[in-house]
Amino acid sequence: DDKILIRGVGQGLKLVDYPEITVTGLDPELLKKIPVKTKSKSKSISVPVVATVPAELMGSGLGHNDSFKGDYDIQTSDPSVLKKYKLENLRFGDLVAIIDHESTFGWSYKKGAVSVAVVVHGNSFLAGHGPGVQTIFTSRDGLIEPIPDKKANIGYYLKIGRFKKNM
Repeated sequence: DDKILIRGVGQGLKLVDYPEITVTGLDPELLKKIPVKTKSKSKSISVPVVATVPAELMGSGLGHNDSFKGDYDIQTSDPSVLKKYKLENLRFGDLVAIIDHESTFGWSYKKGAVSVAVVVHGNSFLAGHGPGVQTIFTSRDGLIEPIPDKKANIGYYLKIGRFKKNM
C-alpha cells in the first residue's frame, strides 16, 4: 500500500506567439533561462547551440512513433565528419541543432525542418549509434535559427554540475 506522488512540469508547454514551433520535455523554468531570442514581426526564434548536426548523421531512434520518451542518436562512425561539424567533443547537457529533422510526432527527416535537442547520453561504437539527444524544440518549417554558442548547455543555464563552481 505504498503511495507515491509524481510531479511533472512542461507537458503541453506552448509558445503562444509561435504556434508552428513545438516544445517538448522542457521545464518552463529552464525555458526562462535559455537565451531564446524572438524576432519582431517574424514567426521564428533563435536558440543557442553548441553544434549543428546534419540530417545524414542521425541514426538509432529514427522512425520511432513518438519523441516524448527515449532519444535518438548522432552517428559517430566517421571521425572526419565529426571534426567537420565540431561534434567530437559533445558533452551531456549540450544543446545541438539538427537540420532537416522534425520531431513533433517522432523523429524523421523533413527538408527545411529544424530541431533543437539536449545531449542525454554518451558515444557508442555500434553502427548507427553515438551520443543520444532528446528534442526540446522543433519546427517543420525551419522557424528555429541555431546560434553558435560554446556555453549552450543546460548545466550552464541551471548552474549545476561542472558549471556550479564557476558561476
